Amino acid sequence: MRIVVGGTFDIIHVGHIRFLWAAKKLAENSELIVIVARDETVKKIKGREPIFSEEERLEIVSNLKPVDKAVLGYKIGERSFFDILLELKPDIVALGYDQKINENDIREWAKRNDLNIKVIRLPKFECEISSSTMVREKIFNKLDEKLNHFAH
Repeated sequence: MRIVVGGTFDIIHVGHIRFLWAAKKLAENSELIVIVARDETVKKIKGREPIFSEEERLEIVSNLKPVDKAVLGYKIGERSFFDILLELKPDIVALGYDQKINENDIREWAKRNDLNIKVIRLPKFECEISSSTMVREKIFNKLDEKLNHFAH
């Protein structure tokens, strides 16, 4: 079974790892393929530059244990998320709890294209730091504490 997930994967944290393992375990003997968002897509969706370049994020994700293959998404305007699904032909698309894409849009598109794709929205995986934003905030808070310590 081929399972596809997508995301930015800018600052890898425990929430990402739990998400990837949960996706991988949706089927026995699965192949997990991760679509890594392009830099320009990150800027458009998140409103900020990624910390790591798309090539660096692709290399990082490619080397995570649950990941069988990682690919870069298409550039904006080049082709769509649906086009990459046509190429990858997944049996399952696993979405993160906070991803904006609608499950029913994928299901309807798959039906129109004679594809049998199961779409699953995975839950938020509880951990102390479960988003890249939280990682940034923790770093800034620690830095602020250090600067305040030295100022006094």
